[in-house]
Amino acid sequence: MLDYSSTLTDHFLNPRNRGTLDQANALGEAGSVRTGDAFRLMLRIERGAIAAACYQTTGGGPEVAAGSALTEALIGKTLAEARTVTADYVETLLGGLPDEDRSAARVAAAALAAALADHAQPPAFRAAQGVRVPGPVAIQPLRPSAPSAPAIAPQDETAAVEAVLAEMRPRFLADGGDVELVDIAGPRVRVALKGACAGCQIAGLTLGGLQQRIADVLGRAVLVVPAPARGGIGR
Repeated sequence: MLDYSSTLTDHFLNPRNRGTLDQANALGEAGSVRTGDAFRLMLRIERGAIAAACYQTTGGGPEVAAGSALTEALIGKTLAEARTVTADYVETLLGGLPDEDRSAARVAAAALAAALADHAQPPAFRAAQGVRVPGPVAIQPLRPSAPSAPAIAPQDETAAVEAVLAEMRPRFLADGGDVELVDIAGPRVRVALKGACAGCQIAGLTLGGLQQRIADVLGRAVLVVPAPARGGIGR
C-alpha cells in the first residue's frame, strides 16, 4: 500500500511558500510540463543566505509537499548549507516517500541545484542570458492560471469523482488496468488499482494527474491514495 506521512499530508493540504517570489535573484527549474512534474524554485539571496524561497509545480501531492517542505527548510540557510541539500534530505523532511513518488524529492533537489548554479553565474553571463542584473529574475507562470471550480456539495462528490474516473478510464484501460473509487473521507480519496495498474507507474504519475483533475472538479484540495491490495480488490 502506498501511504503518506502526516507531515507530507500537512504540507500538501497547507502548502507553504507556493507561488511567485517578488525580488527573486535566483531561479532553478527541473522536471517538465509534459511529464506533469515541472518544478520551479525561486530564491532571494541576501548576504550569502537564503532570505526567501517560493516554488511552483505542475505535479501532484508529493511534488506540492516537497516544494513546501523544501522552501520552508531553506529559508535562513547559508548558501554553503543549501548546497548540501539532497533528494534524501527532502524525503526526510516529508517523513519518507513511497518508491513510486521518490521522483518528487529528486525534482525539488534538482531545482535547488539549478537555482544555486544560476545565482553563481557571473553577472555578465546572466545578463547575456536575458536575466536582469542587478535586480530580480523575470518570473513567468508555468501555465496560465484558471479560475477554481466552485466547491461541490458533499453529497454530490461521489458522483463527481465517478464521472472523473469514467472520463479518464480509456487511459487506464490502454495501460492494461483500471482505477475504481473506494471512498471519500475528508481530503483523502481512496481508489483501488486494478490489473496492470496495481504495480505500474499509475501509482505515481497517473494518480498525480487524477488527483489534479479531481481537485479541479471538487473545487478543493484532495489527496488520492491507493487502497491496500487484498488479493483482488473489489468495490
